[in-house]
Amino acid sequence: MKGTRLKDVLGNKVFNKEKWDMLFGKFKKLATAIEMFKGSSMSIDDIEYRWVNDRIEYYEGEERLLTKSEMEHANELWNKYGGR
Repeated sequence: MKGTRLKDVLGNKVFNKEKWDMLFGKFKKLATAIEMFKGSSMSIDDIEYRWVNDRIEYYEGEERLLTKSEMEHANELWNKYGGR
């Protein structure tokens, strides 16, 4: 099974850090949109918020990239919370 860490995904391909930094900047906007939508009653353990935040932390700490299904899920969350 192929991993999602940077070295596993890229193989011999060139890593475009600028592209991925931009993508994860959008993830930070998504996390903020979820917080704004749910307001002060949102639990710190909210599943959707935690999922987005975990992906950000994985990228920043472990250089873990997203899978196709993770990108699709993020798109669904954006349509639900950020596409206003």
